[in-house]
Amino acid sequence: MSVAAIKSALEHLPQAPGVYLMKDAAGKVIYVGKAKRLKTRVANYARLDAAPTYYRHKVEAMVERAAMVEFVVTSSEKEALLLENTLIKRHRPHYNVDLRDDKTYPYFRFSLQHEYPRLSLVRRPVSDGARYYGPFESVGAARKTMRWLQRIFPLRRCSDHSLRNRARPCLDYETGRCPAPCTGRISRADYKNLASQLERFFAGQGLEVAKDLERQMKQAAAAERFEAAALLRDRWQALSRTMERQSVARAEGLDLDAVALHDEGSAYRLAVITVRGGRVVASRVHDLSQAALEPEEVMGQALLMLYEKGAPPPPLLLVTHMPDDPGLVVEVLGDLAGRKVEVRKPLRGEKREVLELAKMNAAQPRVAADDAGQVLERLGRRLGLEETPATIECMDISHLGGRLTVASVSAMNGGKLDKSNYRRYKILGVSDMPDDFAAMAEVVERRLSGERQPPDLLVVDGGKGQLSAALKVLEGLPPEKRPALAALAKGRGREPDRVFLPGRKNPVNLKARDAELLLLMRLRDEAHRFAVTYHRLLRKKALTRSILEEVPGVGPAKRRRLLRTFGSLAALKQARAADMVAQAGVDAATAKRVEAFLAALDTTQPPK
Repeated sequence: MSVAAIKSALEHLPQAPGVYLMKDAAGKVIYVGKAKRLKTRVANYARLDAAPTYYRHKVEAMVERAAMVEFVVTSSEKEALLLENTLIKRHRPHYNVDLRDDKTYPYFRFSLQHEYPRLSLVRRPVSDGARYYGPFESVGAARKTMRWLQRIFPLRRCSDHSLRNRARPCLDYETGRCPAPCTGRISRADYKNLASQLERFFAGQGLEVAKDLERQMKQAAAAERFEAAALLRDRWQALSRTMERQSVARAEGLDLDAVALHDEGSAYRLAVITVRGGRVVASRVHDLSQAALEPEEVMGQALLMLYEKGAPPPPLLLVTHMPDDPGLVVEVLGDLAGRKVEVRKPLRGEKREVLELAKMNAAQPRVAADDAGQVLERLGRRLGLEETPATIECMDISHLGGRLTVASVSAMNGGKLDKSNYRRYKILGVSDMPDDFAAMAEVVERRLSGERQPPDLLVVDGGKGQLSAALKVLEGLPPEKRPALAALAKGRGREPDRVFLPGRKNPVNLKARDAELLLLMRLRDEAHRFAVTYHRLLRKKALTRSILEEVPGVGPAKRRRLLRTFGSLAALKQARAADMVAQAGVDAATAKRVEAFLAALDTTQPPK
């Protein structure tokens, strides 16, 4: 969707709470968002000049795909939040938070509504009155836990049909893993008590259950029911050993979930640590690589999706990012739980330690990452380089309508960001008209003409124009100063970013998920962030101090001489370099730098 199309849609949008849906040319919903004021929120998509983050690039790609905007007005923000969650579940938009991977993980299903409850392993929780616990990241781990629980809490594993039609006990009864309710070997009350123990264990009351088993064991021994006492002893010892090995979060006995969001620059990961009775009982991690949202929006959507099915939210949720609308999210979560739910971002203490554990889990990839050396080796082959590029640098230009142009250089060494070699430049050799090609040529020349060793691979942010400008500079440098050169241009529509090489018409064939392309994109995003941050810093300085301090070679004495001669910065901006030489007595080189820098100054008010 172009900016003009967005503005056209704004004509029909009210300043009211509601939900908006972005659709592509085929009519498929690609994004669902909520807003307190629909018109104001959608208008933001016409201004994509915010900080250059991973999700900002995703937003740009989303806007390019969108062909229309539809909206639904609601009576309140809470209603908009609920409708947004419903529409996300229905349409599964590409750029919203997606926790569908949970459905492929196994859950424990505990059929408490049955007169003889059964514990089983299922793939998908449903609203059938049963309790669901999980999910487990590993099917093998879930089955192992199932066998362990069967030893301590020997409930039936058979189906309801087998329970009704079996005439004699099965092998589970012979091995002590089922009390055989199918043939009446255990009363309904005793079986219900056994199921209650397992339910209390899932609720984090394992120590209390162990004490009950110990008490029952002693009572059976005192009554000389030694066989029953031996079975209770084995169950008590197995549970006690497990509770001793279990990780303890803190001895407060709290029920809480710690939800951490990790932004690694190329994707989000969400980790959930479940604490019941003060003990860590479960953890899981979700990949949110498609989300085109800011972290606070991701957290808000994720919290609603996490607790919509299965177990309700605990009384306390610890989060790394507070949702955009924390009051609304808390209200909806409280409705799901049927009680008060608190969302908190702890800054210190024991709860902060639990949240740090979740952050550690979120920071760990769930799949094996490619070795950096192998990625660089493949990148070298794909770009036709003679050697593997150990050091890579990327250049980016930032300006506002051609004014106050700056450049940045981000660096990598061995596939990892090398911030010690980041550099930033003020571009003085361009006019106040946008000229990215000339600016790129200047920064390439300044970077490679110095004493520093050139990188193995130099990447310029842009297309063939920036590549040609950089190539002309390299042709005038000695061979030892010429690195391998490439340009990284943003993809069109749904296409991935493209890599161009000198002397080659078509881009290199790299797919959107290729680790080589993702590495270059990460480096480019860093250069973009560094350049925009520097540009904003200079604009802020221009309004708070003398901008002449930013001109190289202009010290306090020359600043005083220039301002004393011309009377003000506004008058100095109107002067030519020859006037500065003739009237202020500064050298010609300094006068040219001052003239070029002030011509690019992006402010309408004289700095203080």
